[in-house]
Amino acid sequence: MTRAGEALAALVAVALCHAPARAQSAEAEALFLEGRALIKRGKLAEGCDKLEASDRLESSVGTLLNLGDCRERLGQTASAWAAFKKAEAMARRKGGDEKREAEAKKRAIQLAPRMPNLAVAVPKAVDGLVVRRNAIALDRGEWNTAVPVDPGTYAIVAEAPGHRPWRVDVALEGAARREVVVPALERLPPPPPRTAVTVGPTRAASSVAAHAPSPTSWTGTRAVSAVFAAGALGALGYGLYAGARADDLRTRADTLCPLATCSDPAALRLNRDARAAATRANWSYAAGGAAALTAVVLWYAGAPRRLVITPDVTRDTTGAVLAGTF
Repeated sequence: MTRAGEALAALVAVALCHAPARAQSAEAEALFLEGRALIKRGKLAEGCDKLEASDRLESSVGTLLNLGDCRERLGQTASAWAAFKKAEAMARRKGGDEKREAEAKKRAIQLAPRMPNLAVAVPKAVDGLVVRRNAIALDRGEWNTAVPVDPGTYAIVAEAPGHRPWRVDVALEGAARREVVVPALERLPPPPPRTAVTVGPTRAASSVAAHAPSPTSWTGTRAVSAVFAAGALGALGYGLYAGARADDLRTRADTLCPLATCSDPAALRLNRDARAAATRANWSYAAGGAAALTAVVLWYAGAPRRLVITPDVTRDTTGAVLAGTF
């Protein structure tokens, strides 16, 4: 646009701003005035946003004309064109506002050849397909149709359940016309099977026990325990023998010398041998008992370790319980 054209557009915008037939609510009027003040101070983006907010509260021909002029000055040709088209239709519908209707129509016609157009073609749609343009989902009616857009870069994203997402970025300037074709989305591989979960009757938790391989019951400590057990059996066996021998010798001595006082050498010798045999029997019993006790202790101490890991998953916590024999 030439400098003369820009000056003329600014004069028209001022005239339209003060034109009659714009009865708005207080909130919409306040936003409109604030938007105009921001634009005069050179804050176009903030001013456009205020005008757009005013239009959302209560749309009017004057607000739309000012909004279209602001968007055009920002280079947002498609947004400006849409505002002018809406103003033209509103003025025509109300009637008696031919001047602003003609102005809106003229400005829209001037912008039409300068707008970029973008078409998103979807030859084959899978179930649940969603196509977005800059994070805004497109209605299915917008597919396969060229629509005016503001100059800039657009991210076209296609997503569907069970399929790999697809994306492409498109840069549009001037009166460019582009078509983006969404390809057939690649299906994702099926997820791995889930581990079975057992839910208790009164607690919403899963319990899956993982057992370590069962080791052999024969360990080095138990081997030593077996040696002590064998020694205990031998000592106890010898004790039984020595005890029986002592009883036999005592019986023979009593036969030769039944009285408490005895002078028979043979009886005295048998009595001494009986006491010695009894002493050996007692020591054998003691040693055998100690060996048996040691064998029992070593046998239990040498038991193989067994570990059980039980995952404990509830609605609020996740953990594991360790249990076993050590």
